[in-house]
Amino acid sequence: SGSSRILRAMQRTYTRDEYLEKIALIRSARRPISITSDIIVGFPGETVQDFEETLSLLDAAQYDGAFSFQYSPRPNTAALHLAEPVPEDEKRRRLIVLQQKQREIQSIRNEALVGETFEVLVDGASRRPGQWAGRSSSNRVLNFTSPLSDLLGQYVQVRVTRAGPNSLVGEQVI
Repeated sequence: SGSSRILRAMQRTYTRDEYLEKIALIRSARRPISITSDIIVGFPGETVQDFEETLSLLDAAQYDGAFSFQYSPRPNTAALHLAEPVPEDEKRRRLIVLQQKQREIQSIRNEALVGETFEVLVDGASRRPGQWAGRSSSNRVLNFTSPLSDLLGQYVQVRVTRAGPNSLVGEQVI
């Protein structure tokens, strides 16, 4: 959540501001870093204002990816007995809004990487000859072409030629 009030209700030991300070510290590193998060919408007692704070957290954090979910009760958790449940249709609506906003952020962040070159660990091959998949050291997914074979498990240099919201497309630099 982007709301300190909801973070307290979730029994998190940090506030929104402390969380954003940690992200700033991580981003100050001298190498490319990708930051992702898990986000729950519709936690019991979450108001429209709390949800708006979560949306504004996306803008502030600029995540490279996010796994987002609607709150659902889990056995043996303190949240199971909290009052003020958010209606299912409202949880669904909030999740759609959040995912759309995050997708836009990811598209912009990935588009900024077109022309960059990354070291990629090849972890898969496509059914199409000459096409491979891998991950950069910052865990970005890159699908790329290469005239070489038997690349599985190798590190290769890949130049990004296109970007989508969830992955990058490129070609091996030889």
